[in-house]
Amino acid sequence: MEQIVRKNGLLYTPDLHTVLGVDVETDEFKGRIPFGAHYVDEEVFTECPYEKIDLPDSVVGIGVALFKDSPNLKSVRLPEKVTELPPYLFSGCTSLVKVKMPNVVYSFPEGLFQNCSSLPEIPFRAGIRELPQFVFQGCSSLVSLVIPSTVERIEAHSVEGCTNLTTLVLPEFLHELDETAFDNCPNIRNIRISEDNPYFYVSEEDGCLYEHTKDGDKLRLRVAGSKPAGVSFLKEDVDDSIDKEIEDFYTDEDILEDDDDFSAEISGDDVAEQAVAQEAEEEDEEEKFHTGAVSNEELANLFGGSTGSGGDAGAGASDEEEDEIAAVTVKITDSKTQAILGSVGFSRVIECEPAGTPPADADLFVIAEMLEDGDFTKKLEAIARRFAQIQDFKRIFMLYGLPVDNDEFMEFYRLYVSNRNVVFACEAANASTLSDYGRTVCEYSRIDLSASALAEQRNNIREKNSELIKLILQDRK
Repeated sequence: MEQIVRKNGLLYTPDLHTVLGVDVETDEFKGRIPFGAHYVDEEVFTECPYEKIDLPDSVVGIGVALFKDSPNLKSVRLPEKVTELPPYLFSGCTSLVKVKMPNVVYSFPEGLFQNCSSLPEIPFRAGIRELPQFVFQGCSSLVSLVIPSTVERIEAHSVEGCTNLTTLVLPEFLHELDETAFDNCPNIRNIRISEDNPYFYVSEEDGCLYEHTKDGDKLRLRVAGSKPAGVSFLKEDVDDSIDKEIEDFYTDEDILEDDDDFSAEISGDDVAEQAVAQEAEEEDEEEKFHTGAVSNEELANLFGGSTGSGGDAGAGASDEEEDEIAAVTVKITDSKTQAILGSVGFSRVIECEPAGTPPADADLFVIAEMLEDGDFTKKLEAIARRFAQIQDFKRIFMLYGLPVDNDEFMEFYRLYVSNRNVVFACEAANASTLSDYGRTVCEYSRIDLSASALAEQRNNIREKNSELIKLILQDRK
């Protein structure tokens, strides 16, 4: 019988290259395997009690169902050299919310995230060619799923039972879609696929997915509720759903120029100037962020160097102008708000003077998809001011160039704005024509694209109420 070595709270082979299990006779193991092991055997952490497990980069292979049915497991770091993942790796990990994947993963295996009911998004990697059976089955926390363009086949029951899935972006090169792939996904309302796909298309009439077949076009995936193509966003210039007072406000150029209910606009501080921290420090910072204990310096480390111009508020200004800008900027003392302003491409803060009692959340975030002559459109600023006037908001944060490719920032943004007022101003008129950027912003801003939610928001914005604003309006030149 092969000898077993007990070390670090784990069971090893004699050469210490393979982890065979956890030593149940000691509580020494705390979730991090020390560097040096080359392989972690199958089912080592099945039904384990740990919330976080870290595999070192010395590991080059892991076994089948390694973390299966571990209800307490929330976070896992996989080693960089593991490019082939085994089947059912995380199956049944109902509390899993974060997986740090290797940079290169050649395929997703069967049942990889099956019944990971708390997982908010899938950590895809480029190059994946298929979604096998049960790979995301039962991932009921998924709201949006953007499948990589390299995927060609989606197999049986692969996304079955994702009951909260509302937005689905299918890959450009998809040519095989099993009819059971999206069974029991009753809330899909928005489907997108490239117009260059020769096999499938989304109908402009009903928003459903169809396949070209030799016997004619075949319905493959139906959207729930109202037809997305028939749901228009709130128009910035004229819309019947907003009252005449607001319409007059944002179509009257005199009011745009002479409105004196608000003070001067400013740019936000640039607080993201340092390089990205080392990986271990970054994880510690992320944990502190999730508990709210994040300093300015830690936020800077988390996001890396700023791509925004928000920190140049006083560039080119006179001494008097700089003093005026600084006097208003100093009011923004919250480090997380500063991090948002400093990480976008362009920002402006409008300080308001509410006539009534401000709500609990007295800030309005306006995310613009476009600029006009290097600035926000006048009509967009005007309607944002009017919204603030109706709701007695204290400040408006005008943002452009949200860094949607920065995963760490976007996770921070998602948590930060989840309970804040957000308006997304886009060029599209309805959900079916939203850009990929727009869909990403809506997903992370928690803006519901369903017809009922958009109609409700239109009604809410007419008069002051306690409901959060999660609204889309059409912003066009």
